[in-house]
Amino acid sequence: MTVNEFRLTAGNAEASPVVTAAGEIDLANVDQFSAVLSRAADGNAAVTVDLTAVTYCDSAALRELFSTAAVAKLELVVPANGPITTLLRISGLDKVASVTVVD
Repeated sequence: MTVNEFRLTAGNAEASPVVTAAGEIDLANVDQFSAVLSRAADGNAAVTVDLTAVTYCDSAALRELFSTAAVAKLELVVPANGPITTLLRISGLDKVASVTVVD
């Protein structure tokens, strides 16, 4: 069983709120992910989403990330290798969001 976690760290005057996700993001839990993203974007000009611990995400997760990018500046933090980085490139999400790649 994969552990899924979505955590919101509030921002401040110098930094945007950060949503940290771990595990899989798919149709089974996308509503929870969406709720955390919405809270982060509410009243904030920018949102950072840390996807470094995400092992899988489907089109439902991508849809929520695109929706967030439509209302706030979206910064994604992704691992240097793996399916998440490839998925962002294929979907075009890397064209509407800032992407930071970490090792």
